[in-house]
Amino acid sequence: MNWAVGCRVTRGLQDISNPGGGYASYGDSSKAIGPADGADVVSLGDAGSATLTFQSPVTNGPGYDFCIFENSFDPGFLELGFVEVSSDGINYTRFPATCNVQNTVQIGPFDTSSDPAKINNLAGKYIANYGTPFDLQELAGTPGLDVTNITHIRVIDVVGCIQPQYARYDKNNNIINDLWATPFASSGFDLDAVGVMNQRPLGIRESAEFGSRLHIYPSVTKDEVFISCNENDFQIEIKDISGKIVFSRGMIRVINLKDLESGIYFVTVKNGEASVTRKIVKQ
Repeated sequence: MNWAVGCRVTRGLQDISNPGGGYASYGDSSKAIGPADGADVVSLGDAGSATLTFQSPVTNGPGYDFCIFENSFDPGFLELGFVEVSSDGINYTRFPATCNVQNTVQIGPFDTSSDPAKINNLAGKYIANYGTPFDLQELAGTPGLDVTNITHIRVIDVVGCIQPQYARYDKNNNIINDLWATPFASSGFDLDAVGVMNQRPLGIRESAEFGSRLHIYPSVTKDEVFISCNENDFQIEIKDISGKIVFSRGMIRVINLKDLESGIYFVTVKNGEASVTRKIVKQ
């Protein structure tokens, strides 16, 4: 349905065991924006990361919800990445990954001895132009995560070294073995693109019309939130950070939050097909 529209990269070292060797430098953040092409990428380096944003949040729908593209040229030549998602840009949840590739012999920087059939929930599992898919349903019910409103996706390079002092582990505490060391400008995971299969629809009237006539305030409060709206018919819904509905009512101007715990909440005001959502903090 769509592609990432924003990307922020934090580079990792070319070789995490040699800090003096410098950081990965191939490509830039713009290479991860827009459609996958199998060529233009940004290299993350050892343990480097890229955080992607979208025109409209990714949502938990039928089947897989998004996919991440790398630029591998061979099914056995795999540079892997952990994948994390967030519905507030602050708190991130990692997909539980498994890697049953042997980890007694180090896979070298030019080896093609990995096995995608033994890998799950790690980006980079497939060759260029074939995205690795992820299903948000696997994370449903995670405290602090709204799987219907994913605003940020983060890819973190897996340091493929099998030496314990540098190793990275899957959910079963297995060392993840992939190409290492790669002391080059193109070190680490090479991010090509993030594609979206299930996306929340854009609010047709939110910014231009409905949103201009609606005010939800204050954004930080101890007890009450006020709704200023000129519409004659609207509904109010409040969700906590996990996506659970904690308040639902129509046509009121003052919301009492005294019974809610301190934390982050999302207030949505709906009028027909239009809706506006604002984040508030209850102290």
